[in-house]
Amino acid sequence: MKCYKAKWILTSEDSVLENHAIVVDEGKIVDILPNTEVNFEEKYVKELGNAVITPGFVDMFTQFQYTDENITKPSGIKNTLKKFFINFSRKYNFAGVSPDTYSLKWATILSKYFTMDRNEKIKSFENGVNMAIKAGTTCVAQVSKEFKYFDVINKMPIKTYLFFEVYADTSMKSKKQFKELRAKVEDLVMHKGDNTHIGIMLNSISGVHKKLWELFSKYCRKHNMLLMTRFAESKDEMEWLEHGFSDIDLLHKFMGMRKITPYERDLSPVEYLNNLKVLTKKVIVANGNYLSETELEKLAETGAKFVYQPSYSEEICNHKLPLKTVLKYFPENFGFSTQSFKQDKDYSLLKEAVLANENKELDVVELIKYLTIYPARILRLDNFTGSIKIGKCADFNVFKLEEGEDYRDLLKKHSPYATYSNGRKLVKKGDIRYTL
Repeated sequence: MKCYKAKWILTSEDSVLENHAIVVDEGKIVDILPNTEVNFEEKYVKELGNAVITPGFVDMFTQFQYTDENITKPSGIKNTLKKFFINFSRKYNFAGVSPDTYSLKWATILSKYFTMDRNEKIKSFENGVNMAIKAGTTCVAQVSKEFKYFDVINKMPIKTYLFFEVYADTSMKSKKQFKELRAKVEDLVMHKGDNTHIGIMLNSISGVHKKLWELFSKYCRKHNMLLMTRFAESKDEMEWLEHGFSDIDLLHKFMGMRKITPYERDLSPVEYLNNLKVLTKKVIVANGNYLSETELEKLAETGAKFVYQPSYSEEICNHKLPLKTVLKYFPENFGFSTQSFKQDKDYSLLKEAVLANENKELDVVELIKYLTIYPARILRLDNFTGSIKIGKCADFNVFKLEEGEDYRDLLKKHSPYATYSNGRKLVKKGDIRYTL
């Protein structure tokens, strides 16, 4: 049993506690009490002093496999040749296309990733995990179509939601993809640890055939499974919906897919998926950068939850929704994502949220809820994590404050002094204290 005394505790349970302590036993919070009532032996008490404790952060959309793609160089003749042919294919397919185009940006990302070998990809993934945990993240929703990351995720010392990503360009491939992924998921469910959870990620409206939408939306409803998708995030996708073609076709060709056409043109993204009976309260959509306010309102009415990716939206999609707009239509029903392809990314959710909140729409207490309890509820993990509450897992961060500072100054810190998951100290003073 261990007791952590701090000047401030942001519980994400509608209370800010001053001069209180949390008591942890076997990875759970077993008590919360005033510092004056702590009567444990000194060796069991951690005096944090002028510090603020927050719940561990929840990142709603990660793709850690891409962490090192801008710094990893091809090794050996085989990978060098592979890089040459992939880059040639990209340049050939996208000849004359603006480098600022969404589809070309993604083709460039994939080109770099495809030239990494298996060990480099695993290392890249692990580096991303470490960066996120150092920044205070104790729960992630990771998106990937590759099963090789399952073993890494299953050993991670934090809570994870692995969304397996799928594409399909024909009805026949949709049936095959569905059958194969269903079998794989059902097998992995039998081998996953208590901290690992599994969902389905359908790539996007323009990257998934109508048949696959129907099969997986029905499957997820039947098995009470979360389904995620990218949604109206690019002009390329919006043009594809309107005209039946766009630069997104070039991206699919580069990826080895046939041309996919909408089952019906001139539908809004919300109408497109609503007609397929996809949008429900168990669906999580990312971005919605090019939705009108009318469409955002219709989307919110379906009960779908939202992922806000400010950095990714600016870098790759060339547009992002203002935080004010997201708050208007998805109050308490969205979480932040740190996804970024910049070389200097640090996966700091707190930093991402502070930058998005530049107009101070949210005070510090409410902002922390959008990094903790609200996304935990979306992932249906709020019985275990997301707030400082008796009976929940001891997933929390410690932020040290300077003299004269209070909990509101937490927003200046961006990364914690220490991070705990299930009562285990994972980070102290920026140093990792675990191995993957």
